[in-house]
Amino acid sequence: MNIVTSLQGNLKACTRCSHTFEPRRSDQKYCSVKCKKAGSKNSTRGARAVENKVRSRTHYIRAMDLERMVYSVAPSERLGVMQQILTYICVDAGLRNILCDLRLLREPPRMSGRKNIAQAASSYTRKFYGLSIQTYVRRVQAGNEIEGIAIT
Repeated sequence: MNIVTSLQGNLKACTRCSHTFEPRRSDQKYCSVKCKKAGSKNSTRGARAVENKVRSRTHYIRAMDLERMVYSVAPSERLGVMQQILTYICVDAGLRNILCDLRLLREPPRMSGRKNIAQAASSYTRKFYGLSIQTYVRRVQAGNEIEGIAIT
């Protein structure tokens, strides 16, 4: 048996890209780390990555929907809409995540002058309660009374 034949006997086809490679271990299925990550969608890591992408996309779509909700009403009614949104903090973890999202809170000012939902909520809680949105959320979750200006 020559060297070429013995080497070809050890070659495997990558499960993902079908590229032939010489495995370093007997149970190796992928030719590279890149193929392993991309091809392991049925494993926990791959499934989590897909799940995280979907969750992130849903998170930011909902943030845009909430923002539209606030800005779709007349300016005189926006404080009431924001107050209504904030009443759901106790029961809606997704809302808490959106309002406390650092990426949204640190977003640079827009040309239109409008704030995103997290920035608008933070401005609201600072103006009426003297608290950042993160502190407001923590206190509401802890069941603490929050003193501020009552809006009627």
